[in-house]
Amino acid sequence: MTLARTVAVTYGPHGRTCILDRLAGMLATKDGVTVAREIELGDSLENLGAETLKAACIKVNDDVGDGTTTAAILAAAILEGGWKAIVAGAQPKEIARGIMAAGDEVVAYVQEQAHPVKNQQGLEKIALIASNGDQEVASFLAEACMAVGRDGAIVIEDGRGVDSTLTFKEGMEINQGALSPAFLVGCGMERIIEGPLVAVVSNVLSKMDDVRELMEVASQWPQNELIVFAPDVVGEALATMALNNSKEIVKCIAVRAPGGGGRREDYLKDIAALAGADYVDPVAGYDVKAWDPEWFGSFRQATIGMKSTVLKAYEESSGGIEQRLAEIRGEEDRCTSDYDRDRLRERKAKLTGGLAILEIGGVTEGAMKERRARVEDALSAVQAALKGGTVPGGGIAYIMGIETLDGTRVDETDDFVTGWAVCRNALARPTEVLAHNAGKNGKAVVERVRQIRTSTGHRIHTGRHDLGDYGWDAMRDEVRDLTQDPAIIDPALVAASVVETACSVAATLLTTGASIVSAKKEES
Repeated sequence: MTLARTVAVTYGPHGRTCILDRLAGMLATKDGVTVAREIELGDSLENLGAETLKAACIKVNDDVGDGTTTAAILAAAILEGGWKAIVAGAQPKEIARGIMAAGDEVVAYVQEQAHPVKNQQGLEKIALIASNGDQEVASFLAEACMAVGRDGAIVIEDGRGVDSTLTFKEGMEINQGALSPAFLVGCGMERIIEGPLVAVVSNVLSKMDDVRELMEVASQWPQNELIVFAPDVVGEALATMALNNSKEIVKCIAVRAPGGGGRREDYLKDIAALAGADYVDPVAGYDVKAWDPEWFGSFRQATIGMKSTVLKAYEESSGGIEQRLAEIRGEEDRCTSDYDRDRLRERKAKLTGGLAILEIGGVTEGAMKERRARVEDALSAVQAALKGGTVPGGGIAYIMGIETLDGTRVDETDDFVTGWAVCRNALARPTEVLAHNAGKNGKAVVERVRQIRTSTGHRIHTGRHDLGDYGWDAMRDEVRDLTQDPAIIDPALVAASVVETACSVAATLLTTGASIVSAKKEES
């Protein structure tokens, strides 16, 4: 409960900051997950329970980018009600079963009620709430998400000054450049090539015979320069290409593939898709010593330096790019590693040319880090809204959960029904805490909301009660339609994840009969 009470201080627009004493210096923050990560209790048994709750709450943040504070508040409320029922003689397993069943019902309802996000304005509303009212950041995030699309990437970095900046990069950028300075002689720091012939080869090119046929075929198009992508080009092969380029027999340049190990092959295939070229691999029956002109691809433009390369595709390559993106999405669905998943997203962004870089500024380093933490949460919230739509904010999604549980008949054991009621009653707690932080009576606010929602006259919709989007606006202290301007909305995925996680961790702790912790060694 200590963890939930501490994190709850930051909840809502009237939430207050929490000052963290760190080795690197004090940090004042309103970011719930940052506060939760810092909490460690002195009592080992109490700390074990807190760590269980903390891990579940952090998982919500990792999965959907927001909702840590709400998950802690809701889980604590369910635990409180569950423990009271168990002390009164109820069976823990049945209580837990009722809690989980009620949670599943609420999750399904929240997902049904989600409204899709259709424009930049909707994304900006989500980002504004998730970033604790930072209008500049909200505008940047909404603009970036709309610009890069679903397969693009937004990179958040520390800024170099007080102001935050947003920049976009067009094309695929790789961290490899020309394999020899000889290819850039007379070009300054970089070489810009329009409409080049592009060859993508799977194996290292080391002998003259590895590039002879390739260059002879390329010489048939003297107006088009040649770019060769390979794991490496060395020895006679590199010298032959450099000599032909310097004498302008065949204007060419060699670029090493980015990445390492298996990732290098993936990047080469991505480059081939971007260029509309064949991936020339001996395993698939290709032979570089018998080069076919059909294996070449092309770029609209390639900018090659010593350490980086930017590739811009023709529109005609969109079919091959989309096919490659579908393959990467398939890998992403099967991926179990967060690191590998991030690399796949990075490759998708490079293929679509959708990359936005948001640099976060701040007066001090501490202010910059605090703001960056809020921005990262806001970005995840915006992406969750794009994926799963939105529901009314201000805790009203959970009030809607109460209404759907009230309208569902439960024919089970008495203890199961008690667990169901425990979950139902706990769903009001987020709104109560929101009101408490605003200096209001939480229970009175919830009752006021429920009366007004009921007085609107509910309509039967798909077997459930549809009471609209009315809820309490903490800033105005009024009950209104929260989807209307100024909108107070949350990502549906966040609300669903909060309920699912809170019910799960509460059920786990309520059915725990023993705990084992390491004994602390006494200091001599």
